[in-house]
Amino acid sequence: MGTEIEQVILEAARKEFEEKGFNGARMQSIADLAGISKPSLHYYYRSKENLFQKIFDRAFEEYIPLIQTWTNDSLTWEEKIKVFISALLKSTHEGYMLFLIREINRNPNLLEERLKAKPKSQNKLVAYFEDAMSRNEMRKTDPRVLFMMIHSICSFPALNSQMFQKALRLNEKQYAELMKSYADTCAELIIHSLKIEKHQ
Repeated sequence: MGTEIEQVILEAARKEFEEKGFNGARMQSIADLAGISKPSLHYYYRSKENLFQKIFDRAFEEYIPLIQTWTNDSLTWEEKIKVFISALLKSTHEGYMLFLIREINRNPNLLEERLKAKPKSQNKLVAYFEDAMSRNEMRKTDPRVLFMMIHSICSFPALNSQMFQKALRLNEKQYAELMKSYADTCAELIIHSLKIEKHQ
């Protein structure tokens, strides 16, 4: 876990990198946020690159438990969709997800380097839906489209919160209230679109 001062540094670095990205972040700003001198910051982390890699790895690890939703055999496919969308939306609004999206777009090698260290396997969401569709548990569609659609549904409201607030004439508090029901509504719509109608 590291020392208390290291945790303070990492939290300050997280805020700086999330707000400004790698290119805009400055070690002096991180030191100021952490309440330490720049030389002290360099004692713990020799460069901005080293500190960024630490923050990025933490962000990447935060996403891993979400993926495990698709290997949880105690849930139905409908429950999996609800759990995954709720967790992904929470991570997008409160966690590292937007930081990951922005930085991977800036430098795709960040993702490639971490995937190389893991065993090669099919995307778990795609594999799960392919299997469920092969058993006729749901309407057949391209699982890759589902993967992109679910991630887009969860990330777009955070990426464009200001635009949506203005377009819907909502203040920040009203928008936050609307987002409380957003995950359930999106999950229900996706589930409804995938269900196979049973004729009497």
